[in-house]
Amino acid sequence: MDEQLPIADIPSGFLEYRTTFTEPIFSAWYEAKQGLARELYKVLKPWGVDLEKVSWNATPKNLREAQITFSVPNPPVLINVGIGGVTMIVNNTDWSQASSLSSLIQAVLNSVTKIGSVGLESHQTVLGFHLKPGPRPFRDVMKQFVDTKALWKEDVSMVAVGLYSADYSLIIDNSAVLSEGVFVKITRAFPAATPFEEMASTLWKDEEGLLHRLGFRASQ
Repeated sequence: MDEQLPIADIPSGFLEYRTTFTEPIFSAWYEAKQGLARELYKVLKPWGVDLEKVSWNATPKNLREAQITFSVPNPPVLINVGIGGVTMIVNNTDWSQASSLSSLIQAVLNSVTKIGSVGLESHQTVLGFHLKPGPRPFRDVMKQFVDTKALWKEDVSMVAVGLYSADYSLIIDNSAVLSEGVFVKITRAFPAATPFEEMASTLWKDEEGLLHRLGFRASQ
């Protein structure tokens, strides 16, 4: 039974979202930049954004580095809007806030595409987290995925896994910050029409399913 599995202890992690505009928003950036900042500020104000939480790169080396940054306190999201696209980073993702997070990110995307009169290309998400070991060492747990005998080595200290496809990749490897722990990185690409709520649901199922395969249950 899943209830008998230990709850996963994830001391740190992140969710990164990226999308590229179908074309750069030159007009919104150079001719109406104040309007872009003002409208996004209005959109984000309900989530606790004030003037101290808005900044921009005053001296970018190139157009790719030109961006406005909004630091949302709750849920904690760093939003970077540039001429070519949007990047959002969530530290220590709390899936109990998935509904609020989805509403926030979708509101930003809707606002930017409306202001810039552009569409979005495919979305990319990266979900990463460090996981503490449970009752069984990860060295033993990971052997279910790799036949070490076929690689002529059985007395290994750790086994890592990498899986890659056109729209999905998975890496499970040693954690650089947790003794005996592992670092998990799941990367996905979604079609342009996918709403963020659907992406969040898929990512949660990814995390929940992987934790189960590693011998844990999620805390949500």
